[in-house]
Amino acid sequence: MKKNKKQNVEEYLDLPYSFIVTPEEDSNRTYYVCRIAELPGCLSHGKTPVEAQKNIKDAMYDWIETALIDGHEIPKPLTESEKRITLRMPGTLETKIKLQAKNENKSLNQFIVDKLRYA
Repeated sequence: MKKNKKQNVEEYLDLPYSFIVTPEEDSNRTYYVCRIAELPGCLSHGKTPVEAQKNIKDAMYDWIETALIDGHEIPKPLTESEKRITLRMPGTLETKIKLQAKNENKSLNQFIVDKLRYA
């Protein structure tokens, strides 16, 4: 028996995806953004870090459902050994990357992960 779309999406929602919550500022107000590291562009907002994290499930559902409809492969969660690397680089390169990340309204980590994902 073929599973319906909702069952497929729900299976992905139960996987241990990595998320990061960062504060952002806009017009003198602070809000929080929760991003899923493995799902490019999947993010949610909230007035508090907890609210942003709670909202991410809806964003993940929509992201995964859209990807499945469009026939895209859903990235699997990173394993512990895949989650952390040490990277040394010249200070000028670090500055350049930080500026580009800021221009794209992304954390440094998310910016680097996005660039590496499509390398």
